Amino acid sequence: MWSQRLRSWLWLLPLALYLALTLYQIELPGPNYDEAVEAKPAVQCLQNLPVEAHRDAVIHLFGKALPLMIVDYVGALNAWVLLLYFKLGGIGVAAMRLWPITVGAVVVWLTWLLGKKLFGPRAGFAAAMLLAVQPSFIFFSRQGIYVTNTTIALMIAIGLALLRLAERGRSRWLGLAAFMAGLGLWAKFIMLWPLTATVILSPLVWRMRGRLGLKSAAGFGPQALLRPRFWAPAILLFLIGLSPFLLFNLKTGATFKHFAETLNRSYYGVENAAYLDNLTTRWIQIQHFLKGDHFWYLGGNAVDVLAWPLFLLALAFILAFLLFRRQMTLAWRACVLTLFFFLLFIQSPLTPTALWYTHLAMFSPVLALITAGGWELLFRTRPERWGTLAAGVFIAGASLSGLRADVAYHRALTAAGGYADHSDAVYRLTDELLARGIFSPYALDWGFDAPVILVSQGRVNPIEIFGYEPYDRPDDAFPDRVRPLLQDPNAYFLVHAPDRTNFPGRREALQALAADLGLEIETVAVIRERSGAPHTAIWKVNRHP
Repeated sequence: MWSQRLRSWLWLLPLALYLALTLYQIELPGPNYDEAVEAKPAVQCLQNLPVEAHRDAVIHLFGKALPLMIVDYVGALNAWVLLLYFKLGGIGVAAMRLWPITVGAVVVWLTWLLGKKLFGPRAGFAAAMLLAVQPSFIFFSRQGIYVTNTTIALMIAIGLALLRLAERGRSRWLGLAAFMAGLGLWAKFIMLWPLTATVILSPLVWRMRGRLGLKSAAGFGPQALLRPRFWAPAILLFLIGLSPFLLFNLKTGATFKHFAETLNRSYYGVENAAYLDNLTTRWIQIQHFLKGDHFWYLGGNAVDVLAWPLFLLALAFILAFLLFRRQMTLAWRACVLTLFFFLLFIQSPLTPTALWYTHLAMFSPVLALITAGGWELLFRTRPERWGTLAAGVFIAGASLSGLRADVAYHRALTAAGGYADHSDAVYRLTDELLARGIFSPYALDWGFDAPVILVSQGRVNPIEIFGYEPYDRPDDAFPDRVRPLLQDPNAYFLVHAPDRTNFPGRREALQALAADLGLEIETVAVIRERSGAPHTAIWKVNRHP
């Protein structure tokens, strides 16, 4: 009895480990624009400032105008939730990051539940432990708004709800899954990857439910699935979850227009037609993602040396057990999970932006579950005592390998404070602006606006004048937009150091315009990273004496 009670609470160990690794020095690295931009509407709302809504599409709730979307394919779910977190914890980076860290904790728990359901308690614990120390999961969870990690939790929760549907045959589980699917698509349209994989695999899982050891509820079969009264509530709940996205597109039509415009060539120049080349890139990225050696901006590159070989061996074990017809129920379950992984993978080369590691965040729990499930097949071939001992050695070794990389990253982060768009220089920049009474500087590059608004709690509001289109050079209207500002003696400009610039050509264009007008640019202050490297300059334009 005590053994059963211990197993039922064993998931608290990986959860505690996860929380220790994510909560430590929570304000480092500095807030990235892509996480802070989702906090900006919440800051503006709570500080009674005008709310800047994407494409001016808002919904009025409780007397407040709230944005429907953050960009064309990312919804405002995080912004809405942050209203509560900022209200309870105060406006700041720590309160902002507590929300995605909470979501990550839910993902650890859901991974334990799914692993236990598919492969047993031992494998569920192993999957949760592998996930809790996975460097990519840890450091993406700390900045989880940056990767919209709500979609990860919803992906696993949908899988569990559909398993319950198969077992119990009650439409409420389908309704719950449908609502979470709609909510996930609103949160970020990348949710389409796991939903597509789920739709493709569901008929296969249904036909294989005997081999998979899934006991169907009495009377729950194809006829029940075809009844309108079974599907109608689910469709309604799906539309409710998706309703902010639908309302946004009824107002603007922007999401589908955006995808149509980037179908062949993404905003950042990725050729989607070069599918096989992009697929190769993604496979290489999956390897580095699991090893966790892609976080250069934390101050260094640490490696989980065991994660990739353990994953590959797990795949080999799954294939071997299928071929030699051993542990067939668990082997088929692991096979379906692997098929889910590959269905995600083959969608990953198609992007409206770029082939970023952030898009792979959704793979974290899937990789952990496949690794745990594949090794569990091996452990089941041994007597219970020796299998448990081998599993313990496996979990301890794999966890220590991941933990070693996590600690190395935290040490690097303490020294560096983060680099480039993740630098803690934003804190020093905000202090400098407040000290000088500069409340509306002009931003000549991407990356200033939202982080400064968040850190200053809305007191400093940079004005973006660099222009988003085109990405690689100033637009034709840039001179006309900037020239009047050069005549304003109270105008200040924010520019990144040349090697930290995101949107090229703007600082050089301003310098050229100033020279043509007989003006000189004065550097009021230089903000540096912890290494001493320049990060940001505050410029002011003066007339030549």
